[in-house]
Amino acid sequence: MLRLDYFLDLVNDGTWHNLTDLSKKLNIPERRLALLSKLLSETNIVEYETKENNVRLKKEWSILLEKTDDQEGTKKSALGTIVLPPRKTIDLQKIQITNLTEKELELGFRVNKELEEIAISMMK
Repeated sequence: MLRLDYFLDLVNDGTWHNLTDLSKKLNIPERRLALLSKLLSETNIVEYETKENNVRLKKEWSILLEKTDDQEGTKKSALGTIVLPPRKTIDLQKIQITNLTEKELELGFRVNKELEEIAISMMK
């Protein structure tokens, strides 16, 4: 499992997690984990409390990180985010998605062989 995947799995339970503890579990420097948490916070994926040095996954993303089992019992799904500009259309696995608004839209999605879910949030 990639460290980013492992990080997201660790913070996916809705509770606050201390970066010092997470850095030990992930075997990466705490400063690097703080930079990652800041970036994920700026992209609205996690909540990051710099003073308390805590991070947790935002609720709207936890549903996208739920894993489903395939026939062999291994967990396989892919996550992604697309920023859809105003009045533009994209194709995602033969599904056409059009933004009819005047604002950028952020689309989070989960794919397990076929597109399963799309979460939509407004960009700042």
